[in-house]
Amino acid sequence: MPGYLGRFVDSLAQLCDAVMCFQHRPTPGSEPLDYSIKARNVRLVSLPRHASVPRRMLQAKRIGKIVARYTETLDAMLIRGPSPLLPAIAQAVFPLPVALLLVGDYVAGVNTLPQPPWRRELIRLWCKWNNRGQDRIAKRALVLVNSRVLFTEYASKGCNVVETRTTTLGEQDFVVRDDACTKGPPYRILFVGRIDAAKGLLDIAEAVRLVRERGHDAVLDVVGWPQARDETLRGLQTYCAKHRLPLKYHGFKSVGPNLFAHYAGADIFVVASRSDFEGFPRTIWEAMAHSVPVVATRVGSIPEFLVNGRQALLVSPRSPQAIAGAIEDLLTRPDLVRRLTFAGRTLARGNTLDRRAREMVSAIAAFVKGNSR
Repeated sequence: MPGYLGRFVDSLAQLCDAVMCFQHRPTPGSEPLDYSIKARNVRLVSLPRHASVPRRMLQAKRIGKIVARYTETLDAMLIRGPSPLLPAIAQAVFPLPVALLLVGDYVAGVNTLPQPPWRRELIRLWCKWNNRGQDRIAKRALVLVNSRVLFTEYASKGCNVVETRTTTLGEQDFVVRDDACTKGPPYRILFVGRIDAAKGLLDIAEAVRLVRERGHDAVLDVVGWPQARDETLRGLQTYCAKHRLPLKYHGFKSVGPNLFAHYAGADIFVVASRSDFEGFPRTIWEAMAHSVPVVATRVGSIPEFLVNGRQALLVSPRSPQAIAGAIEDLLTRPDLVRRLTFAGRTLARGNTLDRRAREMVSAIAAFVKGNSR
């Protein structure tokens, strides 16, 4: 399974008698499956092949029946969303207590889709319909969210909602180093994550170009995977070639040493997301754990968890000039780098897998106990 999910499942398994994980069979071009579960008390149950949203909707009842076969052995069902199958699966396992782990908002993300306007409107209508089904389930579920926006939304609906934060970090993953922005050029500007238009990669590239024009030898490192039929990576490569901007695309790297080595060699980590539906990217925690100063846009839950100038430099979205200014500040102010990396690392230490898994399992156990009464 994907590394970030695999580490999460293994962390839950340490605190449970058993974990049963329902997972679609992958399709070509889907999210890389780079992690093998280590815990022996995890059982994997195969679901039909991951398909387009319409195909999954057609399979909803069938998939719900597969999941329902196992409910007699379970104390609770944790469903990660948003998902087109969330309402159907929750209904299929009723009256088993259900917890929802919501890490995004389909409706809020429609405007960022690379689709013709007419198709976006059709998708928006479907998202609103699916969201109503999700909300009906949320009324009787425990709702775990990694976004302050989602917390406020579901709290206002009277739901039993708990704010959490997603992470991939164990205590062994932290690296204390003091050479970021000080070891000399070329300075490595790093992006890690899903490669699509909403992530603002072209904004980062233009910012690096501006920084180079101001006399700083900077290169752009990109780690991640492109989305199917998305032209962002090609557009980025074209832009960098046109402006003779040094770009190193490293492809996808598995969570763990293969990925973390890129943080350990970076000078600055940049998150330039353009979308307000962004939760809190786990990559920020990963960068902070490796003593890399962070530049991030003020979107989603980022400004809720980080204070500008204290743990990171926060800038307006869609502003390469602002990103460039923040990068230049870090390249010319070693005192600022030291302050941000120390504060960021300290903040990340409070957000390890062990800590978050214990909070989540405790919340689910209390919810199950309350339902049994």
